[in-house]
Amino acid sequence: MYGPVEADFRRRLDDRYAGRRKKSLALHSDACNYMPGGDTRTATYFDPFPHYIEKGEGTYIYDVDGNKLLDFQNNYTSLIHGHAHKPTVDAVSAQIALGSAYTAPFELQTTLAKLLVDRFPGIELIRFTNSGTEANMHALRIARAYTGKAKIIKTEGGYHGTTDVFEASVDPNLKKAGSLDNIKVIPESRGVSENALKDVIVTPFNDVERTKKIIEANYKDVACFIIEPVMGSAGQITPLPEYLKAVRELTERYGILLIFDEVVTGRLSYGGAQELYGITPDITSLGKIIGGGTPVGAFGGRRDIMELYNPRKKKMYHSGTFNGNAVTMAAGVATMTAYDRKAVAYVNELGELFRSGMCALVEKLGLRIQINGTGSLFNTVFTDKPVISYRDMATSYEGLNQLLYMVLLTKGVFIAPRGMFCMSTAMSAEDIDFGLKMTEEALEEMRPVIREKAPELLI
Repeated sequence: MYGPVEADFRRRLDDRYAGRRKKSLALHSDACNYMPGGDTRTATYFDPFPHYIEKGEGTYIYDVDGNKLLDFQNNYTSLIHGHAHKPTVDAVSAQIALGSAYTAPFELQTTLAKLLVDRFPGIELIRFTNSGTEANMHALRIARAYTGKAKIIKTEGGYHGTTDVFEASVDPNLKKAGSLDNIKVIPESRGVSENALKDVIVTPFNDVERTKKIIEANYKDVACFIIEPVMGSAGQITPLPEYLKAVRELTERYGILLIFDEVVTGRLSYGGAQELYGITPDITSLGKIIGGGTPVGAFGGRRDIMELYNPRKKKMYHSGTFNGNAVTMAAGVATMTAYDRKAVAYVNELGELFRSGMCALVEKLGLRIQINGTGSLFNTVFTDKPVISYRDMATSYEGLNQLLYMVLLTKGVFIAPRGMFCMSTAMSAEDIDFGLKMTEEALEEMRPVIREKAPELLI
């Protein structure tokens, strides 16, 4: 699997990492007695064992062994203001003293709903859930109810949560995935229902012609086209200028509802990616930042669609013990109020500082590495080719991103294993500079491995 240089590098790196995390190892070993693999969230596990965090404060997290880490991950983009944002903490503290959840509506639900309706062009009415997965589940259900059709179109590499119908071709093996003209629907996990996947049609991202052919051939059976305007887990792949416009025109022409999954991209401008790119979807799903660090999701859209969930009309049912709970609503109002246009501009300025710094250091080091993304979200991709679709990402050296992740952990910087960096409003230009400096050191340290594994990436 690894060449001799990489194998030796990884052994020494694991030793360096483990040597400073003895308490984490003990906690992980204990956890393995009670949870499979010692874990309750697959995305937080990594070899040789995950670190255990004691607290977060602003731009930093601190593990149980006393290691201080600059956090460029922010719980996979959900903490737009960093850790323990004081207005959010104060709002949650005040609310929880009054109760955490009631079997009744209350004013904070309306306050957060109004904030979101006013921000996102595609949302006229909205409902709350407890995760982005749930938000997309209900976005799909209402699309099916409204159109009377069952099938969906999604992009290859697009992630929309862990429901069976969305666990299709998220990270497929290209040897099994078919050609771009005949993409096979590949289940992401064991246990995914084959029957559910019969309702899924997969199209390549950023490919107008193939998408047009798929829509024209299937529109009579398709309820919705669900898409991340920027493909997040596939490596922050941004849309080509003509792509989203074409998708909007095609879905309108053929009576297909367009769902924008803005669980991640909602941070990119004041009104999310739909405002940034000037494309208004029929339905929008939200999550992550709108809950201020608490479990949250939301789905909203055109009034005539969302009215199907009006309980007076008794057409559809949507409940959930913790939907719109008081703690989440309080956190969401505080967080989104603080994430005003000035804050959006600031975090995007930090993102541009990071992007330009990364491009400069890659050039300085003589590396051919792509820096994907926009706004406050970026991803390193170890390839010498432009990345405009999932297959471009899948043919890159993804193992080098995982290696970069581990090297940066030993240098006090926390990113995502897939190479994602995200900014928070708690960060400063000095934080960006530190992150860039450590990334430069990490890439230089990795040079022998890159030379062995991917020599074409060296100029």
